[in-house]
Amino acid sequence: MRSKLITASTLLCVLAPMAVAQSAMDRAAAAAGAAVDTDSTFQDGKINEVVTPFETSNPNEAGMSHTSFEDRILQMRDADNNQGRVLRATEDSAEIRPDVDIDGQGELFDDANWAHENADDIAGQYFTSESGSCTTPDVPVSNIRDEFCESLPRRQNHTCELIRNIWVDRTDRYRCDKRAASFVKVCEKVSSYSCNVNTNANACISRKVRFEGGDVTWNGNEATISLPEPDQKPAAPIHWQSPDLTAYATLAKHEFSISFSDRFQPSSVMLKTVTAGGPVQIIGDDGRPITTVASSIISTFGNPTGMWSQYFPVNSEDGLLVPMTAWHDRGSGVQAWLEAWIVKFPLSVDCQFAPYCNHRIDYNATSNVFESGWDIGRDAPVEWALRWVTNYSVYANVVHNTSVTRNVLRFLELEHFTETNPAGAERFRENRMTARVVYNNATPANGAAQLTFEFEGACCDSFTDTGSETCE
Repeated sequence: MRSKLITASTLLCVLAPMAVAQSAMDRAAAAAGAAVDTDSTFQDGKINEVVTPFETSNPNEAGMSHTSFEDRILQMRDADNNQGRVLRATEDSAEIRPDVDIDGQGELFDDANWAHENADDIAGQYFTSESGSCTTPDVPVSNIRDEFCESLPRRQNHTCELIRNIWVDRTDRYRCDKRAASFVKVCEKVSSYSCNVNTNANACISRKVRFEGGDVTWNGNEATISLPEPDQKPAAPIHWQSPDLTAYATLAKHEFSISFSDRFQPSSVMLKTVTAGGPVQIIGDDGRPITTVASSIISTFGNPTGMWSQYFPVNSEDGLLVPMTAWHDRGSGVQAWLEAWIVKFPLSVDCQFAPYCNHRIDYNATSNVFESGWDIGRDAPVEWALRWVTNYSVYANVVHNTSVTRNVLRFLELEHFTETNPAGAERFRENRMTARVVYNNATPANGAAQLTFEFEGACCDSFTDTGSETCE
């Protein structure tokens, strides 16, 4: 069936107008005679077979005979539509188009093949390793491609010598002045010093910060002062229903100091950790608490209620840490409770049953403990009552705080020199502090404490005079 389609197309392309000498029928017959033999294809049996990939049961040309094809072509040629105009233009082009005979073995193809095969030699006449490069890859002649070449300018190297002759004339003139044997010399010196650090900044700080009141160990810029355990105190009367006891709450007051050299300018001083065998309160040089710590705090502390609430502290820095042995019946019989209190106002003492004295908060006091300068005056203060009521001053139970270690991270405002005299003697400024530890007198080791401080700032071991002097 493919042969049929080609033959039909050939017939349509070679038809010519009626005005020429040869008739359309003659030209069609000549074209049909030159076509491929289709006798084996155009048979009644073959015509009715399905053509792949086209299939139709009723094509437009099915009812036409071979004698009506010419009439159909004439109708198409005379029609005033696109199909007619295309057919007429095709036939006219076929008539006037000149014939071109291209000889594949002619000189044109011989020259082109030779230029392709000898491209490297041709380009090499104009481009060398010194003047540039041009590559001619091995590709078929039929591929159209662009080639790029580089051409370098010709270079020449020249060496020149420049010789200069220079003459110098020197003329010296001298003048002599006579100065008196005695004259006044005025000098001015600009003071300037450079800081010297012998080893490193941390070692310098350890030499320019002094502690007193305990043993000190340094680790970098951190110093730990160990405050010693106190001696055990004698047995004390607690209540007439009990013999004298050595197991009572008591206070260890560790006084220590931190001094800064004028060669050290601290930018920050931090109290990092506190370790003790009981609740601890650190008091600054101004007599005010810096921090108070315990591992277990009574839940009612700091939450006073009732008509006397103004006499109780609202936080651990609102009063002084004091020991107290409370003789109470709190539901399990009368016994001694070893406690640490924080008192906002002074305690009154009633010794009408001496040697047994009873301590109570003085609700008639008009000044708090910081304003009055009050402090506990007994080693074994006792508080007892017929009926126990909630005391909002109770800070912690000593029995539950035999091992206290807290990271407090508290920055301190300590006195220090803001200026130094490099040419003068070294000076130190002292800051006195107190660590108050409430502990069980039966275990005096619990009265010891350790405090770790961290120091930051500029430090100099010595100074070098770098000033200059000018005289007239």
